[in-house]
Amino acid sequence: MTLEQAVPGLRNSPAGPIFAIADNIFDLTGPGNGAAVEILNDQSQQVIREIKAIDPTWHYEGLGPVETVEGNINKLNELRFTRAAVLLRVRQDIGPLQVETLRFIQERTDKAYDRGVELLRTGKLKIRLSEQEALGNYIDREVRGELRERYNQAGIDSAAKGPVRVNRREDDSSGTDLTYRRPDARAGNIAYDVTLTRKTLQTPQVRGFFNADFRPSSVVIIRPRQLGAESSYVISRPETKR
Repeated sequence: MTLEQAVPGLRNSPAGPIFAIADNIFDLTGPGNGAAVEILNDQSQQVIREIKAIDPTWHYEGLGPVETVEGNINKLNELRFTRAAVLLRVRQDIGPLQVETLRFIQERTDKAYDRGVELLRTGKLKIRLSEQEALGNYIDREVRGELRERYNQAGIDSAAKGPVRVNRREDDSSGTDLTYRRPDARAGNIAYDVTLTRKTLQTPQVRGFFNADFRPSSVVIIRPRQLGAESSYVISRPETKR
């Protein structure tokens, strides 16, 4: 699955539109607990077979049967991420990792938002300029740290000069002076930005991402889903005027 498949219409979009990321991309729950566990377990077994087909030397190191819906969702998510990492390593196909990176960041952003709001409520989050800034900085730190850990678990070095990076400098040498931007994450030609505020193609930070030397095709804006419908969306690269 590619990011374009996950967000229909992205590939052939006109200049600068915003596409909402459908909630069902991230919805792994379904019927009652017993049926959901069975469905999720079947999906996990399918992903395991797919990974072994890609890399016959790969071995699943699970600890045994998982009985809860939440546990099976976590297991499936980890396997999906592993499959994406194996596809990158074996076939140099980064598309699935772009999708799994999006899924992971969205999930962790939602959880970090809840934790941050509670820390604000109890006075345990240091405020410098405003509560909004403090909450946003907290979410950024939490999500980046957890994403680095997930990449590391998958055998991906996100601190090197490769195509998968977390909060690393992305140079822009298009002007007279060398400048740079720091996306929260990058997977190939996709930049990811975790934020509380809504951003558009007119936002200087977003324009800066598109001007970076790695020339992203899209910038994914990821906001907590607690902020409402269509909180996260994709901004595609504007077409070059001829």
